[in-house]
Amino acid sequence: MLSSEAISSTTGYLLLKLADLARARMEQALLPFRLRGRDLRVLAFVHDAELSQRDLCRQTGLDRTTMVAVIDELEGNGYVRRDRSSSDRRKQVISITADGRTALSEALTAVRRAEDDFLAALHKDERRQLHHQLSLLYTAHDPRCQTD
Repeated sequence: MLSSEAISSTTGYLLLKLADLARARMEQALLPFRLRGRDLRVLAFVHDAELSQRDLCRQTGLDRTTMVAVIDELEGNGYVRRDRSSSDRRKQVISITADGRTALSEALTAVRRAEDDFLAALHKDERRQLHHQLSLLYTAHDPRCQTD
């Protein structure tokens, strides 16, 4: 067996290649909203509650430097607002704007459509099973990341 066949026959290789393809599809679906995947993730978290940048880093898994860049971009698009915390003036809290809520809703619809297209080769039950199995693996490797 050739080395290239040995690597391409591994599940890990398939997961990496599929992740690349899925990311590209998602990023393409987000372009009309001036968003990337990481931006969408942050918008979803601040939609649920005002959060400090530190809390956003902890919850999204993004590092501080990346988070500052994401917040700058989201704020520049008018999707979030930075304000000083009323309880701790050293802390900045991030909140979503009305434009951010609209963008989030429309972007999530576009991402779901892109996901449906991407997973079209699988039947509905197979999609549910795939999601469940991936969730199990994700949780096994990072228990903070419960998805189901």
